[in-house]
This record gives sequence, structure tokens and C-alpha cells, in this order.
Amino acid sequence: MEWPVDVALARPVTQLPTGPWAYEIKVDGHQTVLWRTEDGVRLQSRTGRDVTALWMDLAVAAMRLPPGVILDGEAVVYLSDADGNARISFEAAQSRALSRPRRARELSDRHPATYVAFDVLAHPAAGFPDLRPRPYVERRQVLLDVLADAGPSIAPVWSTTDLDEALLWYAALEGTGVEGIVAKPLQGAYRRAGPGRRSGTRTQSTRPWSGSPAPPGTRRGSPYGCPTDV
Repeated sequence: MEWPVDVALARPVTQLPTGPWAYEIKVDGHQTVLWRTEDGVRLQSRTGRDVTALWMDLAVAAMRLPPGVILDGEAVVYLSDADGNARISFEAAQSRALSRPRRARELSDRHPATYVAFDVLAHPAAGFPDLRPRPYVERRQVLLDVLADAGPSIAPVWSTTDLDEALLWYAALEGTGVEGIVAKPLQGAYRRAGPGRRSGTRTQSTRPWSGSPAPPGTRRGSPYGCPTDV
């Protein structure tokens, strides 16, 4: 797979589909492709820019992944409110993304980033040099396997095949940086967004967009273990 990769993009819908779909929460951060190369880590923005210098804390954490792994996900930053509760701050992620490398390092010291992975595009060591044509259910399982020992800084997004459960997550996480719900067909491939179009992935939210997992170290049970993905 050649750098940069075209990423899949969600499109807003007024109603979520039912049937053989997976439902993920959408976090409010910066979509970022994580490349674990043979000798390091590179991070790519949605538009194809190299943003490794802005997210060096994620690059260091990703060294635990097997070489050749490529992930699609969201770089997010958690902040604590006045009550000590963690929430995802788009403003904090935006400040990092718009900073110069030196300033980004200073910000990462104060508020380390978390990478919320929602897809895996390649895992050569497991026999998958390009997972994009494979169905979501297969990619999801590979994602869970590859992140099993990645540590708290890199975690899979919450995913379920139960729409009611997804809506409960969304209601419970309101105000924590969750934008909505992303629906993905269980048998669907990873569809890259080409010029003038977007992928078949669907999104619904009561606000502009959708998604988010719990803060690191909390509620790490069944939501992370559901066998689903795009």
C-alpha cells in the first residue's frame, strides 16, 4: 500500500439503517491514518499530509504495533471538567493539529492524545497486506487482535450490531465529546472516498456529526470487545 492512502468518509443521514449493520460511536477529533513502518511510525492526515511531528506521543505508543500495520482512526484529546470527569475536546485536538512541532510537543506533555481506531487497512504479519476489500466483520476482528496489547493510548472504537445498544451509548455519553453514531455494513469493504464522492458508510446524529469511546481506563469491558467493524 502506498502513502498516502485515500480514506473512507462518512456521510450524514436522517435515519440509521437496520439489519446487518455495525454501529460505532464517532469521536470528535482528527481523522488520522497510522502507519507502522518497518523502522518507525508515520501519521497521515485525512487530506494526505504527514502530521507525525504533531502527534509524536501517538507515534511513540504505536511502536508497540507489528510492522506493516496500517490503521484508520481518530486522534483525540481528553480534558477534565470542573467535576473531574473526562471529555473529548475537539478544541484541544484542533490546537495540536494547527501547532508547530515544538508547540505540539508542549501540548502533548500537558494533554496526551489517544488514538481511537475504527479500521485496519493492512496487517502483513497476519497475512493481510491489504484488508480494504475484506468485509467489515473480518477487519473488525483483525483490529481487535492487533490492538489487544497496544496499551491504553491506542484503542478500538466501541462497536455493536445492536442499534438500541448504540443509541444507549450515545445518550449516556452525551456531552463527553461524542458526535453521533456511524453505521457500517457488516459485509461491506473499506470504500475509499474518491474525488467528488464519499463512501457508503452512513452517519446519523442529532448534531452535526457523530461518535466517541469512554476515557482511557473506564468501562473497558463489552463495548470494546464486540466483534464488529466497517
